Formats: sequence, structure tokens, C-alpha cells
Amino acid sequence: MNQEQLVNKITENLAGSNRFDTWDKLTPKDSDYMIHSPIPVGYNTTAEQRYLMQNLLIGWNNESILDVGCGRADLYGFINDFYTDSVFSYHGIDHNPVMTALANAKYDITCITGTFETTLIPVTSWVVANGLFTQRRCETEDADLQKLFADIDILYKHSTNIVSFNLLNPINNTHHEGFFYVHPGLVLDMLIEKYQNVVLRNNYSKDVYTVTIYKI
Repeated sequence: MNQEQLVNKITENLAGSNRFDTWDKLTPKDSDYMIHSPIPVGYNTTAEQRYLMQNLLIGWNNESILDVGCGRADLYGFINDFYTDSVFSYHGIDHNPVMTALANAKYDITCITGTFETTLIPVTSWVVANGLFTQRRCETEDADLQKLFADIDILYKHSTNIVSFNLLNPINNTHHEGFFYVHPGLVLDMLIEKYQNVVLRNNYSKDVYTVTIYKI
């Protein structure tokens, strides 16, 4: 994809389309709500969901990808739409069997149902965790932080090239009960100390930032 094609793709994604508008307007009474609406997978609009994915895949290398917390595997659909010449192998895992069934129905692919911490998952070139760390999972903030860095290490060990994920930003934001906010400065310091090659992007939302760890 040349620069002009990339700019056109980004513009199309940000502006949305009739297809995205239709999906955004679906309600739980519509038969395809669970398949296409952004709401069941945690987003307000389809454009927002796709822009987050776009940031997670900066430098996409057309190889293999493990999508941890894949939901209905919309990352698979995004890569096929956005990188139209891409040839890659996709592997998804989600703990919710409803979501993995939706992935199969929507894209005719088979994702693993299980928890990534204890399930046998493949080693791939790229490992992505989109929205995986938005909920609090422990009783204390310190335990949540320890769990976060332990999980990042699992992702790192299953990647040969790149790990990317996003986190909620506590700076100048309203904090909602049950959600996990981590200061980007703390994350960057901890990850650089352990993994060296780390990029943090706070470039598209005051609420969410993206972290990319490079092994190459």
C-alpha cells in the first residue's frame, strides 16, 4: 500500500461510511445486532473501534497475528479491509464462547475459547490485546498492576516481533468504577526497563493510549 492509498484508507476509516452508520444504529431488537453493532464489543461507534485497531497495527508486517481477547474477531475483518493486499495467518482467543461463536458466524474462522493465561496458544509474529486490560481484575490497585505486567510478559513470550495493546489513561479523565486506569509514565518506565524497545502513543484519544513493544 503506497502513501496515497494509506491516506485514503485512514480518511475513509475516520469518516465512516454508510455501512458503519448502519451498524452503529443497530439495536438489540435487530437480528444482526450481535454480529455488527460496536456496542456488544465495547465501542460507541465502528469508526472508533477501527481507529483503535489501526493504531495497534502501525507497521503491520503481513505475517502472523495472535489476537488475545479477540471478541468476535473484528481485527481479522479490519486487516482484510484495511490492508487489502495482506496475506497473513490469524489466531484469536477469547474466554467467552458467545464471542468465538460470533467470530465463526461472521468470518468463518475458528477462534480458541479459553483464558490466554492457561490455554495453549501459538507463538506468532505479532500479538495484539485490544481492550483486554480495561476492566479491573483484582481487589487492589497494586495487585492489578502486578497482574498487568505478568500478562504483558505472557504476550511478549508468544511474539517473535511485536506486542501491542491499549490501556485507559487516568490523566484528566473521569474514573469509572470497575475500570483499570494506569499512568502512561509508569507503564513506559516499567516496560523500557524490562523490554527496552517500547513506543507509547497517546495520539488519538484522551481516554486510551497504545503501547507497542518491539523484539526486533
